[in-house]
Amino acid sequence: MKNYPFTIEQESMRNPFVGIPSFLMAPMCFDLDQLEADIAVIGMPYDMGTSVNTGARFGPRGVREASTYNCYAHEGWYDPIRREHFLGEPWRIVDCGDIDVLHTEQKRSFENCEAAVRKILSKGAVPFVIGGDHAITTPVMKAFDSFSDICIIHFDAHLDFTKCPHGIPYGPGSPMRRASEMEHVGKIVHIGIRGIGSAQYQDFLDDEVYGNLLFTSRDVRMKGVQYVIERIPEAKHYYISFDIDGLDPSIAIGTGSPVPFGLLYEEASAIIEAVAHKGEIIGMDMVEVSPPCDIQNMTSMYAAQLMLDAMSFLTKEREKRK
Repeated sequence: MKNYPFTIEQESMRNPFVGIPSFLMAPMCFDLDQLEADIAVIGMPYDMGTSVNTGARFGPRGVREASTYNCYAHEGWYDPIRREHFLGEPWRIVDCGDIDVLHTEQKRSFENCEAAVRKILSKGAVPFVIGGDHAITTPVMKAFDSFSDICIIHFDAHLDFTKCPHGIPYGPGSPMRRASEMEHVGKIVHIGIRGIGSAQYQDFLDDEVYGNLLFTSRDVRMKGVQYVIERIPEAKHYYISFDIDGLDPSIAIGTGSPVPFGLLYEEASAIIEAVAHKGEIIGMDMVEVSPPCDIQNMTSMYAAQLMLDAMSFLTKEREKRK
């Protein structure tokens, strides 16, 4: 279902403020059985695990709205920095709407999420999931069990490696521990870690035992992006989990748990581009965007731009491998 506005003219002006704000104003498909796409965007508006500032349930709406600044980029766009064209034919980006969330019902909401991602994968599309709090990464990653040797590139201010605090195994502070327990997941690379978070000292020790790698925001800033890139392990597949609080709150304040001294957009984008060069990106989630906490939609804008970057880099690498 193409997302073009009605007009009696020969061609629509196609302004970003006209029409339904699908991601990048891309075509929409709400029946996953009918999905035909290379990249499928879907929202998971769940934030029942949030312990500080709520509002991430509105993340899918906020990120979609901000993405319309780049309206119709899915039809092809030119990057003057890299001097390259990205996306356009034959690549098909489709917005699949949202996954149903039952308030107070984590189990059923997560089952919906896992089933939706499985369906998208069965159609041969790369899922891009907009959260929601970071707890959603657990059901998303469960759906990838048909893959093997997945390296998770985890951008975050927090380690998210708690074991089971207060008997809660599936909160936003534990998705990386839950992922490490999955047979199809290999190493996890944490990028941007800093400050006081949910994880305790023992969690950091446990993370090392799993063989995961950790780069603080200071590592990225002082040692450089290339230092991090060179240490990302080789893997058959890469999955990107991007908690927006990995960015500095000076540019991304619209999140539940902002932490000073975060990553800059250009640092995060460069690392994502390098991951695309290194191997196959099979999925991405963008989580913890909280529009009620935002200013001038800046956080949503950076989230949308990073998703567009990842889509552009992964499709460009596929073109080169053909």
